Amino acid sequence: MIIPPDQPHDRTITISQTSHSWVSGQLARVWGNDRFARFEPYEQMCYAAEQHDIGFLDWESQPTLNVRTGLPYRFDELPESIHLEIWRRGISQLMPVCYYASLVVSLHFCSLCERFHRNSPDRPEVLRFLEAQLEHQKKARETLVRDQLLEHAVTSEVLAYHRDLIAVWDLLSLELCRGQSTDFKLPNAPVSSAKRVDLLVRQTDKVKNTWEVDPWPFAVRSLIAFCEGRIFKQRFTDTEQMRLALSNSDRVTVQFSFVPA
Repeated sequence: MIIPPDQPHDRTITISQTSHSWVSGQLARVWGNDRFARFEPYEQMCYAAEQHDIGFLDWESQPTLNVRTGLPYRFDELPESIHLEIWRRGISQLMPVCYYASLVVSLHFCSLCERFHRNSPDRPEVLRFLEAQLEHQKKARETLVRDQLLEHAVTSEVLAYHRDLIAVWDLLSLELCRGQSTDFKLPNAPVSSAKRVDLLVRQTDKVKNTWEVDPWPFAVRSLIAFCEGRIFKQRFTDTEQMRLALSNSDRVTVQFSFVPA
């Protein structure tokens, strides 16, 4: 769950992780131009971007109350064991639908795990997650290399490029949905499999939620992306009351507009 800060108690918009990942998929579909390379396989990568947080869906349908805030726990407040299990579940859910998507998302989550959980007090659980994912990645590459449509996409170079694409779409979408900054940098965004560049993102119109992106990585002159939020009209002291309110909550469309710097 993503909950932007400093919202009124009678109208607090929450955005699910799965809705945020929908924005990632929209960014993927228009990525690439004369400066930024495109990617293949196209549909598999767009699906991976859109569905990379599918593992959160069950938890976010019945979230746990944070009694300190009176709202559901944000995704970055979850206990590490729950977070790893959600990642594990999402990768498994992708496997019977799009094996390539499960491979790239596994690589993405392993990168996040090594970055943010390296010094975890629950290190054995982290190591079990990484070991299981390395085995899945090995099996997936051995399987997909026999597919004529995908054999080119399982080389180490291409997989690293695709992992980094998922990461930049994920982070851009996440920063926008979080609403914590009006000016931020996305470091090492992939221009191609061999080149990286920092993307600078700045809000230029708060009312229209317009953002400048420099350099411009998209195939269109301007872009509008959407996700949906759910509105809480109060704070809670009881988990079941909070869940009931969520299931009956009003919805709102959240729009992001992008323009070149």
